[in-house]
Amino acid sequence: MFRTRVLPALLGAAIVMTALTLLIAAAGKPLGESFQIILQGATGYPRTDAYGPADAWDAVLHDMTLLLLTGLAVAVALQAGLFNIGAAGQLLVGALAAAWAGALQGVPSGVHLPAALLAGAAAGALWAFIPVWLKVRRGAHEVISTIMFNYIALYLTHWLVTERLKDPAGDAPQTAVIAEAARLPLLREDFLQASWGLGIAVLIALGLWLTLYRTVWGYETRATGANRDAADAAGVPTARRMIEAMLVSGALAGLAGAIEVCGTQYRFFEGFPGEYGFDGIAVALLAGNHPALALLSAWLMSALRSGAYHLHAETGAPKEIAVVVQAVLILYVAAVYLRKRRVEG
Repeated sequence: MFRTRVLPALLGAAIVMTALTLLIAAAGKPLGESFQIILQGATGYPRTDAYGPADAWDAVLHDMTLLLLTGLAVAVALQAGLFNIGAAGQLLVGALAAAWAGALQGVPSGVHLPAALLAGAAAGALWAFIPVWLKVRRGAHEVISTIMFNYIALYLTHWLVTERLKDPAGDAPQTAVIAEAARLPLLREDFLQASWGLGIAVLIALGLWLTLYRTVWGYETRATGANRDAADAAGVPTARRMIEAMLVSGALAGLAGAIEVCGTQYRFFEGFPGEYGFDGIAVALLAGNHPALALLSAWLMSALRSGAYHLHAETGAPKEIAVVVQAVLILYVAAVYLRKRRVEG
């Protein structure tokens, strides 16, 4: 137990701290003060008049919501043997669909919010369908096709928000503000970003955990990802499971965009934060594609992101420090996984 689980975790923490220390030193910032600022950005402590726990947790829980959903999107696809690099594009089309649905007039107030969220999830699933169809029917590699669809989504949403869905009341490339009935409430009155979308994300993570590890569908999906040929020989409909897993993956990424619109931004705009889709890859890999562990890895990445951004705001240190540390952590996780596979033969 200690050698297989505790020791790798402790070694990973030591590697992260070493990388963070070297990056701060390379930026020419004092180590002690910088670590204190990072801790403050992640937790709100030590508290100051300008920045406290409410500010920190608002940022961390907001980012955790999006990273958890995009991490789950990547994880469920990987469980089926598919590497969905397209979560960023699926998030963008989901956000735009939710903004369009949320701004519609005449929708009953009781169904407006669910309709906007479902529109985002459906758009994300639709955007993921073509790459997986090409994979299953034509053998096209999903990594290439999903990356291409990221760029298609980026420029398509840019065209739509500047030409077709732009708010007629202003000149900025953005949609109209969504209706009040289509908005998610914030977690606390003093929060500015974190909404009850976090609760939706946590429930989805727990539901996926049970589905993947306690149902026939989950078993067949994981079998497809582990060895498609063996699963085919056992009678598992692998093509269907791959398509279904990718549709779920796209829906989760689209839902992340919808929650960002309905819970924080209240509209879609040019430059919408699609980078959460790429960061979800780190969340999934760190969690070993396990939905329950994704809760922890999403919080860890969110805290690191918030701390690094706070360090940038306070000292001018590069905010990309968080990205580099994430990359180091992914390399370590990949090395541990490959070593385990080699030992197991």
